[in-house]
Amino acid sequence: MDVMQLKLHERLQNLKMVAALASFLKTPGSLNSVFAVADSVKDGPLGEQARRHLLSDRHFKALVDEGWRPEPIDLLRLQALPEGSLGRCYADQLISQNITPEALIDPTEITNANEFVVHRVRETHDIVHVLTGFGLDGDSEIGLQGFNLAQNRSPVAVMLIFGAMLSSLQNDEPLEPLLRALAHGFQMGLDAELVIGRKLEEGWERPLKDWRKELKLPIEAED
Repeated sequence: MDVMQLKLHERLQNLKMVAALASFLKTPGSLNSVFAVADSVKDGPLGEQARRHLLSDRHFKALVDEGWRPEPIDLLRLQALPEGSLGRCYADQLISQNITPEALIDPTEITNANEFVVHRVRETHDIVHVLTGFGLDGDSEIGLQGFNLAQNRSPVAVMLIFGAMLSSLQNDEPLEPLLRALAHGFQMGLDAELVIGRKLEEGWERPLKDWRKELKLPIEAED
């Protein structure tokens, strides 16, 4: 790729990012708008930087090297697990939002490490919600993005945080709750083990408290 082609590619990438962020600001609660933001950065330098960071974690790299993939999710089976288990909490959360696992999992084949990273971040989003205890309201979602930024160096998290702050300013809403959640999530992410580097889906039956202890997350996070 020559210099002119490279510059054109970078400009198109930037336009894609701006368009995705604009879509998110219009429909911040839409999964499709969040996934569009993720898609807009995955092939750029920021996406590459995040991938290098994740692959520097030995647990995450082991998943990539093994080519490990989780089994298909059966929400009814997970909902039958004991209360307080990771699987039960995850199933309850998805059912309460009327979301199916298929909406969160990209069915396309994974052929390289870059694609593995994109798939893993997407498919674990709601599992991380459960493990961290962050709720589903706007401030809690930004708390989760603070966690993702600390854990994954996620450019998507940066864009979503920026979008939320801009929206608050435009709507003349207080920034304090959002910023407190952001700071809390970021510190939690710094203190914890890399959550998405573990085979979480092989431990659905484990109590949430056990997972949190292993991952160095607050044991009594809000559920």
